[in-house]
Amino acid sequence: MSIQDMRDKSEGLVAKFIVGLIIVVFALFGMGSITTFLAPVQKVATVNGVDITQQEMEVEVERTRRLMLAQNNDRSAIDEDQLRQNVLQTLIDRKLLSQATEDLGLQFGNKSLDAEIMATPVFQVAGSYSPDQFQLVIGSAGYSPLRYRQEMRRDKMFMQISSGIRDTSFLTDDEAKRNSRLVQQTRDIAFLRVDVDGLLKDVEVTADEMNQYYNRSPADFMTEETVDIEYLEIKRNDLLDEVEVSDEALQQFFEDTKEIYFEPERRRISHILIEMNDEVSEEQAKQKIDEIYTKITSGEDFASLATEYSDDTGSAELGGDLGFNDPESFVEEFEEAAYSLDLNQMSEPVRTEFGYHLLKLNGLEAAKEPVFGEVKEKVETEFREVGAEEIFVSRSARLSEIAYESSDLIEPAEEVGLEIMTTGGVKRDQSIGLAANASVIEAAFSPDVLFDGNNSNLIEITPNHHVVLRVSNHQPQELKALETVSDEVTEAIRLEKATEIAQQQAKEMVEMLESGSITRFVADQYGLEWTVVGEATRNEMQMDREINVQAFALPRPQEGNKSIGYAILANGDAAVISVTNVVNKPDDEVSGEELSSFARALASQQGQSDYLEFRGNLYAEGTIE
Repeated sequence: MSIQDMRDKSEGLVAKFIVGLIIVVFALFGMGSITTFLAPVQKVATVNGVDITQQEMEVEVERTRRLMLAQNNDRSAIDEDQLRQNVLQTLIDRKLLSQATEDLGLQFGNKSLDAEIMATPVFQVAGSYSPDQFQLVIGSAGYSPLRYRQEMRRDKMFMQISSGIRDTSFLTDDEAKRNSRLVQQTRDIAFLRVDVDGLLKDVEVTADEMNQYYNRSPADFMTEETVDIEYLEIKRNDLLDEVEVSDEALQQFFEDTKEIYFEPERRRISHILIEMNDEVSEEQAKQKIDEIYTKITSGEDFASLATEYSDDTGSAELGGDLGFNDPESFVEEFEEAAYSLDLNQMSEPVRTEFGYHLLKLNGLEAAKEPVFGEVKEKVETEFREVGAEEIFVSRSARLSEIAYESSDLIEPAEEVGLEIMTTGGVKRDQSIGLAANASVIEAAFSPDVLFDGNNSNLIEITPNHHVVLRVSNHQPQELKALETVSDEVTEAIRLEKATEIAQQQAKEMVEMLESGSITRFVADQYGLEWTVVGEATRNEMQMDREINVQAFALPRPQEGNKSIGYAILANGDAAVISVTNVVNKPDDEVSGEELSSFARALASQQGQSDYLEFRGNLYAEGTIE
């Protein structure tokens, strides 16, 4: 095949792809999509004169959505408005920090970036960096290699700012001691707990109260809105068997795409790396690699010396073995040296951005021209994939067109040869089946479909799964009759009144104690018992968090007296609190190691506060539109 033939065929494939893309764009978004593609670039925000484009926003929204679905495969749990708001805020943050890194002249070099990538465990196979694994992982997250490197470099420079600010925070010894005394302070705490559940039995509810509560809170007593859906779906994988296959067609397809079945030459290389870094200069690295080169040429074993000296720890344990690799796996200088070696030959020292290498060729797999008979199964799979894609695109476009023109799904189903499917009782927060897809819910509850009775536009469930739907029945929200929810209303009122009583009793007891009443007398008046916790800490486990926080917020009592207060707990209970003794840990009981650890923790908190203040200043001093 000539170069021109290959160019012609590639142009043909590209043309088919573009036509297919246009068809899908029409199908998914309609005629307006063309103006979208041809329209001027839209911006969603401007940060100090630099635009954040709509395209940047959409890419980041989709990437964030993928991450959220990977963590919890429930589209209904994603608040799209909140998602977009959070993404926009993130993009503005990044733009401000990027501008700050430029102003500060920060950099993160290629060598450091490559080292970070190669040391990342998720990019490694059997303990060694794998370019294929790298491509697979970042591709699944929606990144190209260039984009990933750009964003990783950016994040590393952001970390330089963050760590630079945080690491400069410190506490003096006096500050550390003072804060240590406060944090490690203990208090003798006693409390009375007013139990809401214990008050419920004495609470009565009148008919008027029920009517008032019911009319005041109608949203609490509504039925759920639901719809029944009819839909047509096209799945690309369902079309594979529709592709007509013949030996002649497969042979022609093989000839047209032969290059994708070509197996390039692979070489099994071992190497020894001596890195250049802040501690090892280029001259020192070159001297070291020359010494190793001399040892090997004098008869010493390459693998043994790799294990002893190589800075590539992943391959050093394997005697420097990198396994079989394609040419594209290496940086240019490494590749040129590797592919100039004969079997079992060692190279002279080779310099790359990583340092100095010695390479040895241990194995060779010759390039292999594809033979149709040997790859026929793969060819047929690819042929069916391409054919199914063409049918899928064409059929999706036709379904979109005729569904738009029809008042129901009967004609579209007959025209495209699909069966009308149904699913009922679909709610706005559905998380099961087809309706778990946010786009399906959005379409089903859109005014055009829900109220006007139209078919939806073509909905992309996945790139290989399209759906058109209509609502066959709509059950709107309705206010439940008071008679049917009387028990719920009664319980809600009883709990509300019991909570108010608990809080009122707590306030009364506080007033009694502050006026000089004896603690035992106060408890007896309300039928309660004091719970006493001596030498309680700020993270005391023997009391509710709300009681603990309020007890340490009360002022230090005068000698022989007590500090009184109350707290409202998460479940509605109330607690009356008495603090009678406060003890700071003596300085001589705090070890130097303990004090240092404490100082570091507080300095870290202060550093975080300083960093947040820095970011706040970027907003305050910047112009964001």
